[in-house]
Amino acid sequence: MKHISCLAFIICAFTVNAQQKAPNKFILDGTIDQKDGWVHLSYMSSANKPIIDSAEIKNGIFHLSGSITEPTIGFFSGKTKTRSVDDPNSTTIFLEPTQMKIVVKTNEFKQAKLTGSVSNNDFQVLQKETQKISARWKVVMDTLSAVNKRSNTKYQELRDWALVPYFQEMKEAKYAFYNSHRTSYATAYELRFGASDLTTDSLKLFYNRLPEKVQQSRLGKYVGEEVAKRKIGIPRTVAKAFIANGLSGDKVNLADEKGKYVLLDFWASWCVPCRAGNPHLKDLYAMYHTKGFDVIGVSDDDRDPAAWKKAVAQDALPWQHVLRGLKFVNGLPEKSSDINDGFNISSLPTQILIDPSGKIIGRYGDGGEEHVLLDKKLESIFSNK
Repeated sequence: MKHISCLAFIICAFTVNAQQKAPNKFILDGTIDQKDGWVHLSYMSSANKPIIDSAEIKNGIFHLSGSITEPTIGFFSGKTKTRSVDDPNSTTIFLEPTQMKIVVKTNEFKQAKLTGSVSNNDFQVLQKETQKISARWKVVMDTLSAVNKRSNTKYQELRDWALVPYFQEMKEAKYAFYNSHRTSYATAYELRFGASDLTTDSLKLFYNRLPEKVQQSRLGKYVGEEVAKRKIGIPRTVAKAFIANGLSGDKVNLADEKGKYVLLDFWASWCVPCRAGNPHLKDLYAMYHTKGFDVIGVSDDDRDPAAWKKAVAQDALPWQHVLRGLKFVNGLPEKSSDINDGFNISSLPTQILIDPSGKIIGRYGDGGEEHVLLDKKLESIFSNK
């Protein structure tokens, strides 16, 4: 009997040890200042499938576990499974395939203390810095939020100048983080969602610094895909052909514009800087159209074609117009015919200039300098025509 008990103990000890060291398993042991209730955790599995898990709180203690192969972002919440940035009973954490512990208080989930995850330690460095910046700007943010409830147009007008220093502070904080955490999964995560705020050269720099294992992670691959997209729709490449329905259902074919200089104007009825730039674009069109210059407006109004048609009429835009081509299935965009994808459009307004052979010779965004660059380019092209 003694031999049997000893063998059972060895097997039990081996099983526990194996669970703790399982390479694809995380264990999250937690304590909270409430005797009962539930906590919830959502994340993407190793098979890239969404997992929504829950654990019952018993005498202030709970346990969660799952299978992941690499550091993975998780959304941790109490009371409700609803994902909300403003919910004091929710927070974002970095899970790792190891044993971790978390200590949390009701209504203070964003101050949760997670140990055992190196990636989460890195992640919290930037979170604390950006939270400080946001706290300093809370009054301005609250004011803009109130304005947005009354008028989104007015909100955009105010935001574009009132938040310039805020955006600059955030940019500097993130650049400092990227430079001080060059090998972190947290950097890959932030690059994935902050790529649109980075120039192509900066994005490449920060991505190339990541070690291969991070580049090959799910988060790293997203960043790599964004780097690859930056080669689409740039000068010296051939513009991707498209055929789309015009305002009255007629077909607009980019190939029919061969032999002309064509400006693709990516805009939307709800985009304040887009609409503000229309009078000047009309001037350019009037100045150069008879010399071989054309414009095709590509609108991001697929959800509301009526607003698109109304904006075209209100602004009296004389050129051809198409929608970007999003289709919606169960309310979600299906992008198989999306013109924007063919030119890597991530912000509005964006304008792409194509020469008579079909090659892109200019790409311009909003802002005074971009506006001047387009003007100078067109002047150089048509000055002798």
